[in-house]
Amino acid sequence: MPTHPSDFVSTLLEREFPQIRVASVHPLDKGYTSKQWVADTDQGRLLVKVPQRERDPEHLRRLTAAAQVAAEHGIPVVRYRRLVPHEPAVDGPLIVQEFQEGDAAGDVWADLGPEEQLTLVRDLGDVVGRLHAVKGPHYGDVLGTTTAATLRQAVEAEVEALLPQSDLTLIGDADVLRTAVGDALAQLDAAANVPALTHGDLWLPNFLVRDGRISCVLDFEHALYADRFRDFGKLDEHLFDGFAEGREVFLDAYAAACPLPDDHRERIELAHFLHALSMHAYFLRWTPQWAPQYAEQAKAWLVRHS
Repeated sequence: MPTHPSDFVSTLLEREFPQIRVASVHPLDKGYTSKQWVADTDQGRLLVKVPQRERDPEHLRRLTAAAQVAAEHGIPVVRYRRLVPHEPAVDGPLIVQEFQEGDAAGDVWADLGPEEQLTLVRDLGDVVGRLHAVKGPHYGDVLGTTTAATLRQAVEAEVEALLPQSDLTLIGDADVLRTAVGDALAQLDAAANVPALTHGDLWLPNFLVRDGRISCVLDFEHALYADRFRDFGKLDEHLFDGFAEGREVFLDAYAAACPLPDDHRERIELAHFLHALSMHAYFLRWTPQWAPQYAEQAKAWLVRHS
């Protein structure tokens, strides 16, 4: 990183946007996957983000493309102003976006009363339902770099990619797992296998709140065209496992925006397994002490389905 990051941010913005005048810059201590600064300019506040983990520029291109698709369908998202594929000063990519005022829903959730929480959950159901109502031309990333023609192909490819990253001694035999996933897919209604725009990282910290209402959806870096219930894995774990009374309120608002298929429970259960396997592989790489709990969840699903 530069010796004086604030000076670097000012110089960067004035280079990329010659018409902008920067009044001040300060670091923003939010998130753990990027370093961030907020710049006050004569054209409003901008946020500069330097990724610390995922530093592939293609990853950021997928992020901005997915957010643009969401915006085109009326989803409240951040406007991205510039992607710099390689900035020598940080030896990697960075992104400039508009700064959205508001509080992360995860930061304010515990201070809300029961009715305020239900209002937020209702908003959540509506915005996620509208997001999932956006249909895709294929399964895979929005740019079309990696695609699959069918749900089976997409899920089996995901599983095959995760298996080498996982500790199968904690989960079960790979061939048994493959068979169980194939059987679960075969039981789904093929007519409901429609690729939808999924966020890929749905939990309260990725929603901004203003005046007690959801105002913006953040961080589409893991967005895909996928079975829409793939998004329910993280959402259920981090919100509804501890707030069961809100789940029906969420589902009612969700279904009003994007009706539920008859087999939605089976799709959600499969999504929970894929989430557990994915999180196990992720934490095995980055924070190994958290990996076993997700292995236990994946193993429990496998026991039920094998």
